[in-house]
Amino acid sequence: MTVSLTKLQQLAAVARWGNISRAAEELHISQPALSRSIALLESRYGFPIFNRIGHGVEPTAAGAQILAQAEPLLQSMRVFERNAALLASGKAGTLRIGIPPLLASQLLADLSQNILVGNDEVELQVSIRSGPSLLDQLKEDRIEFFLFAETQVDTGPEIEVVSIGEFHPICVVRKGHPLSGRANLTSADLSAYPWASSVEPRVMGELLNPTRLLCDNYHILRDVVLRTDLVCICTRAFVAGELAEGRLCELDIPGFLPARNPIYYAALKGRILSPLAKNAIAHIGVLLAQR
Repeated sequence: MTVSLTKLQQLAAVARWGNISRAAEELHISQPALSRSIALLESRYGFPIFNRIGHGVEPTAAGAQILAQAEPLLQSMRVFERNAALLASGKAGTLRIGIPPLLASQLLADLSQNILVGNDEVELQVSIRSGPSLLDQLKEDRIEFFLFAETQVDTGPEIEVVSIGEFHPICVVRKGHPLSGRANLTSADLSAYPWASSVEPRVMGELLNPTRLLCDNYHILRDVVLRTDLVCICTRAFVAGELAEGRLCELDIPGFLPARNPIYYAALKGRILSPLAKNAIAHIGVLLAQR
């Protein structure tokens, strides 16, 4: 007979209550079944584990040693069950994801708050890179999923791609910029001014000014745009505060950027996402819908 954790839990309950009937009630089994289980253990090891005293029981000297050795095992099992429950609920574990700089500027602060606040046993690791770099990390199993905008990545058949929302790209300049307030601008109007972006937009080519600031940190890009004549492509949500305050102005450039840009998440096909990843994706969808 193999000694299971269930039988050790039975011994611990009997010792804790000092009464087989009460222990049986806690364990949701009958008193005779619990008595037989203890008797089988005592028969196997050849010594009594409990002394019968009146209507109760108490551990024998040998039984006390058995219980002392069982307690660390039971404690480890309790920790295991708790951790497994937390992992299943998405409240524990490590989540590794990838986000391009533009989307990170819009989503990462709120996403981090949702994942980390109140979840003391969660570690969030975020790789902020271009779409193609994040695709490589996904294939190497270094991240669980990544976000990307339409046209940014050619994923291939081994990658599952799911639509998750959309964002609103805009071009902005500082208050008082020569282009601010002008209607129906064209790429020719833009060509006189340098650019700020995380990557070179496809619309640039040879049409726009070759002078540009490429930086993965959109907070730095925003600060530079506020101080210079750079034109910046970003999301409306990221600069909503500056637009409302009048410190930045949205440029009117018909047909230059799509009104809405679809967003997807990519994961390895056939890979089951962790509860943490599922929760994160659901919250990202909510954030994109709000903006």
